[in-house]
Amino acid sequence: MTEALRAAGHDVAVPDLPFHDPATTFDQRVEPALRAIEGLPDPVVAVGHSMGARYAPAVAARREGSRLVHLCPGLGPLREGFPWPPTGADGTSAWDRDAAIEALYPRLAPEVAGRLADHLRPMAPPAGGHPRGRPPRPATAVVIALDDELFDPSSERAAAREKLGVVAIEIPGGHFPMAEDPEALAALLDRLAREVAP
Repeated sequence: MTEALRAAGHDVAVPDLPFHDPATTFDQRVEPALRAIEGLPDPVVAVGHSMGARYAPAVAARREGSRLVHLCPGLGPLREGFPWPPTGADGTSAWDRDAAIEALYPRLAPEVAGRLADHLRPMAPPAGGHPRGRPPRPATAVVIALDDELFDPSSERAAAREKLGVVAIEIPGGHFPMAEDPEALAALLDRLAREVAP
């Protein structure tokens, strides 16, 4: 996906946020993304996937005229019965590799699913607190996947409308569109970026 976006003329940064560390604060989790966009031209399109959608607003709000994209954000609860792994005393959960492949990546080719599962880290609970200051709210888009394994699209559609006041953009596929159909996602993000381009 990043290659397709770069081919379309976009600068792309893919920071790794410390979701695995329960000791990190909100600002510490956002800091790698803020460093990653240093030097990039305005406007920035901050794409927050899944738990990353909790932190992407703090990134987009730092840059004038930027856009925020919540991608499969989990605005509502997990699907009933979804087999989220058990949590430890500090609230951190860790996936078993085979369970992750079955629950998270059933739509992906086995070699892709295995590669993604090999890179999974423990998941700490969301960090408390808020971004520094109260910057202006960036323009927001919500993208939901109609076969999302984790979140029911009807709940996500309603939450986008009720919590954020936007009509969700609906795409086919599951919770990881960047792996399932990277070209289609790149085309959508390219369109959303051009809508806020100066």
